[in-house]
Amino acid sequence: MIKNTNKNFLRKLLLFVELIFFIYGCAVKPGPNLASKASLIHPQKTTKTEVLQFLGPPVQIFTFPDGKEEWYYYYRVKNFWERVPIIKKYKGEDYTEVLKIVIKGEKVIDCIYYTVTPPKKR
Repeated sequence: MIKNTNKNFLRKLLLFVELIFFIYGCAVKPGPNLASKASLIHPQKTTKTEVLQFLGPPVQIFTFPDGKEEWYYYYRVKNFWERVPIIKKYKGEDYTEVLKIVIKGEKVIDCIYYTVTPPKKR
């Protein structure tokens, strides 16, 4: 009788844990995926207005004396496990996506996508 009760408890616990993961998976909103949005930008063809339509306003803008502007878009990719105390140091990859768009006048002259990873903690 005691062994059967333990099995039922473990089954219920496993079902509960699966339910928590399922609910969290449905609740997490995916990010903008800057890599795919970068593919919409074509140097010498895409205009400043089109960039605003595709991506919205940039996070940062740098303006230079020669008339060039650098627009930056950032998105930090977080892992679910970074909030779990014991598991967080074994979590998956954590990085920031960066999309740099160089504009002169009304035309895009360069578009660079890259990722930045934080330094490893010791």
